[in-house]
Amino acid sequence: MPSLPQTPERYLRAPRLRSTPGGAELRAVAWDCEEGVERTLRWQLDEDGALEGPEEGTAHAAIPVLDEDGQPAGAAAELRAREGDAEVWVRVEGGVAEVRLRRGEDDVLVWRAKGTAAAPALARAEGGHWIAWHHDVREDDARPDVAKWIALRFVSDAGEVRAPSAPMKERDRDREGVEQSFEFPALVVGDDGAVALFGRGSHNFWRQDLSAAGWGPRVGLSDGEWGSRGRRCAAARLGSRLVTARRERRAIEVVVQDAPAGGAPALAPATIDLTARQRFELPALDRTRDPARRHGLSTYFGDIQQHSAHSDGVGGADEAYWRARWRYGDDFVALTDHESFLGKRTGPGEWEYLQQVADRHEAPGAFATLLAYEWTGKMYPGPGHKCVYLPERGLPLVSRDELPEGRALVQRIKELGGIAAPHHIGWTGCDEEGHDPEGQPFWEIVSCHGCYEHADHPLGMRGEHTHQLADVMLKKGHRFGFTGSTDSHGLLWHHGEARKRDPYRTGLCAVQAPELSRDAVFSALRARRCYATSGVKILLDVRVNGAPMGSEIEASGPLEVEVEAVAEGPIARVDLVTEAGTITSAPGEGDAVRFEGELEGRYVYARVVQEDGEMAWSSPVFVD
Repeated sequence: MPSLPQTPERYLRAPRLRSTPGGAELRAVAWDCEEGVERTLRWQLDEDGALEGPEEGTAHAAIPVLDEDGQPAGAAAELRAREGDAEVWVRVEGGVAEVRLRRGEDDVLVWRAKGTAAAPALARAEGGHWIAWHHDVREDDARPDVAKWIALRFVSDAGEVRAPSAPMKERDRDREGVEQSFEFPALVVGDDGAVALFGRGSHNFWRQDLSAAGWGPRVGLSDGEWGSRGRRCAAARLGSRLVTARRERRAIEVVVQDAPAGGAPALAPATIDLTARQRFELPALDRTRDPARRHGLSTYFGDIQQHSAHSDGVGGADEAYWRARWRYGDDFVALTDHESFLGKRTGPGEWEYLQQVADRHEAPGAFATLLAYEWTGKMYPGPGHKCVYLPERGLPLVSRDELPEGRALVQRIKELGGIAAPHHIGWTGCDEEGHDPEGQPFWEIVSCHGCYEHADHPLGMRGEHTHQLADVMLKKGHRFGFTGSTDSHGLLWHHGEARKRDPYRTGLCAVQAPELSRDAVFSALRARRCYATSGVKILLDVRVNGAPMGSEIEASGPLEVEVEAVAEGPIARVDLVTEAGTITSAPGEGDAVRFEGELEGRYVYARVVQEDGEMAWSSPVFVD
């Protein structure tokens, strides 16, 4: 079948299909890289699936997405779907997700639960509409969980909400390995009422049919190898058959398939509102015990490295923000999808999309969002991987395809007013030659890949480059603060690499700031007023000769160190670490400890160890 390949000059994404008399129409976004513009391409398909075209549309600076008609639209268009006069949409407010169907004056609540919902799809059938979306609420106990799965409902013309009577085959929210979740649905209804459901797993596209006989098995459409695919498999009727279009790693694949058959499925009344049976509460943090308050600051926690289906992870961009704020009670978050990796390139339209979503979730005083992405250099002895954080909207992506060396990348980002940070340094390298303490003020030292503080760490680490670790580089005189993040791709146990089932709690970044906003969090990171935790919210303040963590001070003689920590559980000890190693330790007193000491060193940081093994690491104070 036809394949529309990516080329260095033209990158294709976001295919859309709709049926037309005698065939179908395919539209996609093309990024003409050398011109620096995006445009819509349109092909006509005859009933055999032969393509004619493309017809090229008007050039735009950026096209975030295409709507149902194949027209350029903003990022919010992906939270709704429309067919004729019917529109389905999802929203999440206060941690409660709703799916609603509007038809003329009618507004039908289809589903409601504490959790997230996204990517609705809609198809007309005899007597009503089929609606599909994906969500993170488990079917057994209604808890929000890591994996997402597609839900399917039928809303009759009278407004009754029904679900398939037959249980969905192969639904497994506990599935481990590389291929997990089932999301971003598309629907096609056959002549006799059977339904074809298309969706995306973490690294495969799937088809699953529903008929009078119940659910069939999921059938894979891709090779299942790790990679960066498109988010949705577009699908539409093509005469007596159907056609799909999906962006694989190297091309948009257009495939004609048989339409679903076997009769309309049996239906049963659906449970609409799950909130009454959900016992999930937002985690609380006792901020009255925050030691930063003594200095007119507050401690805020967030995950500043994670991925979505915009690269090689799962889920939509909105879900990263909803999950951080409403499930984990985090204060800020950054979505850092790879800008160029495994067949994926981020053009101006997708970058605009990601910025629009981040802006929509920014709520100064309540929740902050950072503008970020991952620059994915070659593994050691190459420059490794770095996350890039930008201070404001409208700044360009700096691609590894343009600047493949770490030093040049950090310099360019610094010129833009941004900062960069290496991560999983024992696996892909820390890029010692490219380090710049101003353009790269902190390093991520803990994530789902383990801890990169020092070799033989009790939290383990992915990789074998122990000469690239934080303690080695600090002893060599390099200066950088510490952060933690998850680097989660939305996979349980990070497909076997993580120490926790929930990859979103394998690392956290804490900042001390006067307020909660994008600017304040960014400024704290730049100033190294930040620290790392292994995924728990340990409150920590360290002062050396009165200077806060991350400072550079001048001193002759012993250093006066003050440490105060308040943990989530009993503290085993607090260590003070210099270039000579762990110099002194103090035992905890329940979940809190406060002590003062004197020591000598070129740098010093504190390590807090809970009895359960969870940890926090302050950014070092450096001494001249």
